[in-house]
Amino acid sequence: MRNICSLLLILFIAGQCMAQQKEEKAKPAFSSSGAVKWNPESLYFGKVGLSGEYNFKHKKSVTFGMGIPFNKALTYKLDNQDRSISMKTFSVMGGYRMYMGKKFMRGIYFEPYLKYLKNDASIIINADLNGRPVDFVTTSSYSGFGAGLQLGVQFMIAKRIVFDFFFLGPEANSVHHQAAMHDITSTSPWNAADAADAQQQINANIGDVPIIGKKLKVTVDANARTVSSDYKGFLPGFRAGLSAGVRF
Repeated sequence: MRNICSLLLILFIAGQCMAQQKEEKAKPAFSSSGAVKWNPESLYFGKVGLSGEYNFKHKKSVTFGMGIPFNKALTYKLDNQDRSISMKTFSVMGGYRMYMGKKFMRGIYFEPYLKYLKNDASIIINADLNGRPVDFVTTSSYSGFGAGLQLGVQFMIAKRIVFDFFFLGPEANSVHHQAAMHDITSTSPWNAADAADAQQQINANIGDVPIIGKKLKVTVDANARTVSSDYKGFLPGFRAGLSAGVRF
């Protein structure tokens, strides 16, 4: 009887060892890895958008992104005329990514993140000021710190080529935006009628700006022939796009 019990115990232990070996073979050991990616859409905004990901734990990664600014010229149709706008953008972002699937660095993920963005743009536009045509050099300067929650999906080809599609990223930002329109048609200061018309036109236009239109601070400088606006405060945002890169 004792021999039979000993044999059953040996068979039980052997069975447990075999099951554990099969489980280890089915689930490969985790090995940390990284990836570098590029967002082609960033070129439209005057920056080269590069990012990196370090997968330090199964289903968990840290991410870092940077937008390297360069001068980008775009053409817009404004008042039935083609207008050229010049812009450049700098950005930096860091996030903590959590994958919902079972594979390393693949599948649907959830990522809280922090970011900073600075954008500068300029354009020359034509307008009518107190019954006479004028040209305005219009400049815009935006900077903002933000926090967001990103939902996306990442997949790979041949375990090396990475495609990262981030499709839902609501964010909250604390921003400072300044805009100015400078009359370059003449060198003489505006008279009272010119200044009043400039004030009236800018008030009419900013009223249509969503969220911040009624909060913009408008200033008219008749001597400098300039009308400007300023805003500091909260601004919601949204992030979406596609990056491609290489895993190593």
